Amino acid sequence: MRDDRIDILRFIGLSMIILAHVDPPGLLFQLRNFDVPLMVLVSAMSFSLSYKANEPYPAYVWKRIKRLVFPVWSFLTVYFLTIFAFNPGSGELDPTTVLTSYGLLEGIGYVWIIRVFLLVALISPLLFRWHQNTERDSRYFTVLALSLLAYETLRYCSLPYIQPGAGELVSSVLLYLIAYGLIFAIGLRMGRLSTRQLYTLALLSLSICLLAGMWLFFLHGEFIPTQSLKYPPSVYYFSYAVFISVLLWTHSAGIDHSIERLKLKPLVLFIARNSIWVYLWHIPLIKTIENIDTHFLLKYLIAFSVAVALTYAQVKLVGHGLNHIKSDACRKNIKMIFTG
Repeated sequence: MRDDRIDILRFIGLSMIILAHVDPPGLLFQLRNFDVPLMVLVSAMSFSLSYKANEPYPAYVWKRIKRLVFPVWSFLTVYFLTIFAFNPGSGELDPTTVLTSYGLLEGIGYVWIIRVFLLVALISPLLFRWHQNTERDSRYFTVLALSLLAYETLRYCSLPYIQPGAGELVSSVLLYLIAYGLIFAIGLRMGRLSTRQLYTLALLSLSICLLAGMWLFFLHGEFIPTQSLKYPPSVYYFSYAVFISVLLWTHSAGIDHSIERLKLKPLVLFIARNSIWVYLWHIPLIKTIENIDTHFLLKYLIAFSVAVALTYAQVKLVGHGLNHIKSDACRKNIKMIFTG
């Protein structure tokens, strides 16, 4: 079962991620800095609608790997083969870059977000069970608040040890797993909160963001963007993102209505439901145009529209090819990887 409002927020999150990669002005860059947490929140809401509690955990993990990792590996294979064919001396063909790309680490850049989704997917059934077994919202959010406080303490204390090598690798897994797992837990609950509860959550998140921002201003004598405390993610970064994301969710019905009136809903839903491939295709486009001296909005239009066009062509091509495959299982797997 799908909820169009969730897909619309996923579209907004993807749009803001791609916007970040065309270097918009500072204020706009800050305003859109809610994108990745929003994607995690909506994935939690989607998960709560589709997860089958009786599904064996190994089967669930394998399904998530096919849906998240295999598309990236397929894309990276085409990406590196293309570079080898046209520019064999490229630094991106360095073995370390290639291996860390497939490992969803630094690599060519941009693929770290898939690592986040995979890590969260591994603990999603556990978080969902806790969500189901904790009836009282007050208890649920108290545990989350204390957990976020403990995480922020751990993040701060571990900063001196996050150096290239083992420390950075542990941070890339452990800290991101905890942080985005807690955001996922918030998303699991958001769908059942009343409007009043949602506004309370938004106000609390804004208050935390403002308090943290004022404290950082006092320490540094200048405004510190939330982006500066994104790697590894801090509560300052999350609080702003949760504030904006909750407001978007409370107004999602109105946004849905506006998109429908503009006759854009089929396009928006297509992009949302194929978001991983739109995201992957935008990577080489960004790398191609990033050094072109032109307005960021033109870069954004090129990167986004061409990525959507490539995804549409891929979906049509794969859909046509599936008609010639007799095995239902094989057809299902290919469709999951290449068409969402």
